[in-house]
Amino acid sequence: MYIQLHGLAQPTDPMQRRPITPTVPPVPPPNPLLPPPPIVSPPAMLLVRSKVQCTAAQLTAIRSVVGSGITITDTVVRMAIQAAHDNVFPDLTDPAMPPRQKLESPRTLATKERFKAAFGSSPDDFPWRGARADLGQIVATRLSGARATMFSSSIRISCFGWPWPGGGVDRPADYMVKTLPNVERVALGALFWKAFATGDAVSQGAAILIAGLVIRYGVSYLMLARPLHNIHCYVKYGLLMLQHPIPQWVDNKCRAEVV
Repeated sequence: MYIQLHGLAQPTDPMQRRPITPTVPPVPPPNPLLPPPPIVSPPAMLLVRSKVQCTAAQLTAIRSVVGSGITITDTVVRMAIQAAHDNVFPDLTDPAMPPRQKLESPRTLATKERFKAAFGSSPDDFPWRGARADLGQIVATRLSGARATMFSSSIRISCFGWPWPGGGVDRPADYMVKTLPNVERVALGALFWKAFATGDAVSQGAAILIAGLVIRYGVSYLMLARPLHNIHCYVKYGLLMLQHPIPQWVDNKCRAEVV
């Protein structure tokens, strides 16, 4: 069963939410004697087009994770995944928000310090001699690519466990999120649903970012991967720039060595 998600990816904080254009009456035909009005681009609004696969067995598995105090239905699952798209993930990848904007403009000392705290290197460093893009440009580009990937209509999200042939799921699915390079399938694990049960929106948004980076760029889950290959360091950098608390599961695994 697939559930189509139709939601605007916007922060839930009313102070950060983009204004929604109110309904207006039809525009009358233009007067040919008057010059045309200037073209004004509307605010960029991305539609969540991911499709969610969730069987009865998967719903049962989610219920066992979150406990009896939370009702789990198809609708609740859809809303939880929608919220993961809409809350922290857009801020991590939006061109007007600090994780990207501060790398694509003149970099301040604070930006460089937070980048180095995550990746172990300055954003002004180059990955190799003769490289055309420095580390900061590479990270900004990858955040942009992850955004485009996770708002693609080709993404399929398994609500619990990797969708193995025959309808089986991972046992145990003791991870936050699982996906593979160039495979537009995403599996949410037990840690994602524990984060949902405790209201940990930061971890849920981080899971969506991780999925996009792995699918598009093959970034590694391995803790001691090189700085730009460690998926958790992208999350740590973005959360530092947004001044969100760093979840322990992210901080534990962002241990990239300076190379």
